[in-house]
Amino acid sequence: MMLVNSDSEVIDSKGPDFFLDADTKSKIAKDAISKINEDEKLFSSINGGKLFYLCKKDTPPDNFEDDANYSNDKGGNPGDSNFTDHTIYRIAVTDFSNEIKSLQRLSVLLTALFFILSALIILFSRYFVKKTIRPVSDAIISQRQFISDASHELKTPLTVIINNIGNLKKLLSKEHFDTQSIDLIRKNIYGIDEMSTRMKHLTEDLLNLGRLENWQDRKEQMQPVELSKLTDNECMYFEPLFFEDSKSLDYNIADNISILGDTKKMKDLISILLENALKYSVSHTNLTLYKQKNNVILSVENDISKELSKEDTQNIFKRFYRLDESHSSAGYGLGLPIAKEIVAMHKGEIKVKSENKKICFNVYFH
Repeated sequence: MMLVNSDSEVIDSKGPDFFLDADTKSKIAKDAISKINEDEKLFSSINGGKLFYLCKKDTPPDNFEDDANYSNDKGGNPGDSNFTDHTIYRIAVTDFSNEIKSLQRLSVLLTALFFILSALIILFSRYFVKKTIRPVSDAIISQRQFISDASHELKTPLTVIINNIGNLKKLLSKEHFDTQSIDLIRKNIYGIDEMSTRMKHLTEDLLNLGRLENWQDRKEQMQPVELSKLTDNECMYFEPLFFEDSKSLDYNIADNISILGDTKKMKDLISILLENALKYSVSHTNLTLYKQKNNVILSVENDISKELSKEDTQNIFKRFYRLDESHSSAGYGLGLPIAKEIVAMHKGEIKVKSENKKICFNVYFH
């Protein structure tokens, strides 16, 4: 608080004024006197709005005359304006410089936070959008691959059937049939029959795989399955087949192991794993069934001619994927994908590992 006369001279000041030096006080006083005119009050600022002040025209305090007379006794001039003009102005000053700096720092901080948060939101949005779209994209790619693979697998038997039918038409156009013509007719009919059977098996596998992937079979009530007995019967059935192919099948099956599941599907699972081992093993296959804590583990291990690559182990459960690149072996590469879906149907998991020229399929039922 300052008391200022009409000549912009500071008469007195009260309150904390540590932030005001003499020049600043004089500047405030001159600015206030120049702006107040006839108004009773004036609210203004200096230094770019950092120092605000309120100026009010007022009467001198009660002891103002005594102070003036005392100053006169000390040698003051009675004609001085400080004594003759009793109009004074009270000026209350407030320093907002610290608050302005705080607001500036806050605005910078908020701006930085805005850009940082915006960048994070954009990054997270892109991540979650990609994650959301990925299953759809994978499904489209899988569908296209399926159509391509199915078309390729169907092309060979259809081509054989069409060619054989063409040969039969030529042979049947003859009026007389010799022994050679009859043999050719038999060969063409046999070829049509064989290719038709292959196509039948292919379509059945595709339908079976489609049902499993759509979880249609999960709606059926699961029943207790005597897995030990079922596995033993399948091994006994495949044992002569291994022997005929000059290969061996050893099996070690723990007694009294049962799970909740579908008996037919479990039989298909074991059959697929043993058939795959019969097809690709060099000489020996080993099957084990045992219980480990709360898990039932079915393991089928066989030796192979060459160790599987990382790509093979990643793709081996994909539809139409076969280890032999020429696709010369029997089958369509649907057995292991069906096995995987059967395991998933029973809330289990199937894993494959290959090392030391051996391949091992481990099925876990939890």
